[in-house]
Amino acid sequence: MHVDLLQKVNNYLISKNIDGAALELESLLRTVTSDRFSTLAMSHFTNSSDAVFEHIKKFVSACQDKFEVRTVYLEMNGFDINYDRWYFDSFAYTVHYNVTEDMDWLCDWSSPDWKQFTLCGLEKTQDDFRWYSENKIYENKTHDKVMEIASLLVMVRFIQLIRDSIPISKSNSSIPLLATAHDFDIFGRLMI
Repeated sequence: MHVDLLQKVNNYLISKNIDGAALELESLLRTVTSDRFSTLAMSHFTNSSDAVFEHIKKFVSACQDKFEVRTVYLEMNGFDINYDRWYFDSFAYTVHYNVTEDMDWLCDWSSPDWKQFTLCGLEKTQDDFRWYSENKIYENKTHDKVMEIASLLVMVRFIQLIRDSIPISKSNSSIPLLATAHDFDIFGRLMI
């Protein structure tokens, strides 16, 4: 992945300007000449905000019954190679480290396994990832740039969905929530 673009998106996320990251990536996506991934610039996940928040709330409540939740981490699956179904997993922790570089502590969660939440609304983009992978487009490198932009934008769309699902009355709570997709080392940082 292009380091400068990744760092630019990370800077947006660190400053909690999730929509700024999305606008930047949407703009870049519109400049790339490709018949693939183009609908992503205008598309979002369509899951109900209430359903997403209810899933998170039940997860946190179940964990709070067992330990004091200090951090929640939501991770979208490796969507670029798992294009048949997009979902996110939920993890809770008894600790929170306010760092931006070394996030290895996320590998040691305290929560039990929890039901995955299926993501909907970007099926056209899922089909584009399927096309890219099944036809081995990565071998001829013709769509590397659009693939990079689309990958980052899907991850940002996931963070937007999570952010938009947390009621304003809950956004000033005390539990940090981190959100990203599998194999990304940049995170949306929210509160629940």
